[in-house]
Amino acid sequence: MAHVVFIETTRPGIQAIEAAKRLGHKVSLVTSGKFDWLLTPAELATVRDSVDATYSAPSTQSADDCERALIECMAVEPIDALLTVFHPCVLPATTAAARLGLKATCVEGVMNARDKARCRDLIQQAGLPSVQFRRVSGFEEARQAALAIGYPVVVKPSTGLAKMMVKIIAHEQALTAYFEQYNQSLAALDEAMRAEIDDIFVVEEVAVGPLFSIEVAVSAHDEWMPLAILRRKTGRGNPVLEMGSTMPSGLSDDEYQVAADYAIAIVKALGLDLGIFHVEFIYTANGPRLVEVNPRIAGGAIPDLINASTGVNLFELLVRIHTGERLGLGRLASQTYSSHSFIAAEQDCTVREDLPEDWFSPIRAQLHSGVANIKAGQFLQHMEGNFSTYGVIRVSGNSYAEVVEKVALKHAAVEQILGVKLVPISD
Repeated sequence: MAHVVFIETTRPGIQAIEAAKRLGHKVSLVTSGKFDWLLTPAELATVRDSVDATYSAPSTQSADDCERALIECMAVEPIDALLTVFHPCVLPATTAAARLGLKATCVEGVMNARDKARCRDLIQQAGLPSVQFRRVSGFEEARQAALAIGYPVVVKPSTGLAKMMVKIIAHEQALTAYFEQYNQSLAALDEAMRAEIDDIFVVEEVAVGPLFSIEVAVSAHDEWMPLAILRRKTGRGNPVLEMGSTMPSGLSDDEYQVAADYAIAIVKALGLDLGIFHVEFIYTANGPRLVEVNPRIAGGAIPDLINASTGVNLFELLVRIHTGERLGLGRLASQTYSSHSFIAAEQDCTVREDLPEDWFSPIRAQLHSGVANIKAGQFLQHMEGNFSTYGVIRVSGNSYAEVVEKVALKHAAVEQILGVKLVPISD
């Protein structure tokens, strides 16, 4: 039995805590309470009931506060593994772990991945294909970068998460508007999310092609495992919006291997050495081109989709990696096709007042799995990033085309029942 410590958790991340307990480990949680809004009261109760001990930190976005909480925890029992599934806590958690000599992902690797400009520098230095990009600090530098690269361009903060403040800019007027509205948009974010974004930006070439993501697992035994590639769905009018995924991805075996080799080479170039890492890429006519690397396991509903398709619990693999196991895995074999789509509003709107309380039950009965957090008369904020979704619908079937069509029909049924316009999805 190992003593596994988590710093904060998310709704999907509860499965990692449950997996650690199922594997027979003692589990402690370090939390500030500032991210409780990510969970429902029932989910918070599940977390409290699942862990063996809870330690408080004023801010889990502070390495110093994390370190003090971990010292308190270590005074009770030595720590065998430290991990977090929550992006804002990855750097402080790994920094605190390094100071205390605890097993965790390499701090430098985390820093390299979370800084998108540094990430692109390093993969170019490694001789890996990448889009054109410039690091800029304001409008004028961004304007010059866009002229050099050629419109349209992607503009994004060099740090951040969940596609917050990421825009595709078609012309100089749109670039002007982006920077004029930036501070207002930043101020509207939750304080903890705002702390993740710095004042450096990346302006980069728009890669043309379908979006994919891959989960790369790295163990302490020099195993580099391309576990699963998913075809990602995007907003039909705004391809920055991530609207769901399908697995298997539709790539041929040769295309899968090319993408897997590319992603593993990127993870190695960044120095990410222990864990499961989420790499997003666009498959262009010239091969895969990196979108971004997350120095942690995929968020959202991706692990659930992988489980639905392969029967493998990604969170269990994550715990096994951090507790020192050799996995001996490569590409996970899909047992069925599976696809999910998110429920998100295209514009700010209010759900009809006469919506029945159990409106989602008949739809859920026809799904592999799903959830909808929407009630009668509820205000829905239009989707801007990955946090502004109100549910997910997931189906399984015998072919790629079948599951994509099935989930699209269920998505349309949800839209009709709610009486609001949902974000149109490009599969």
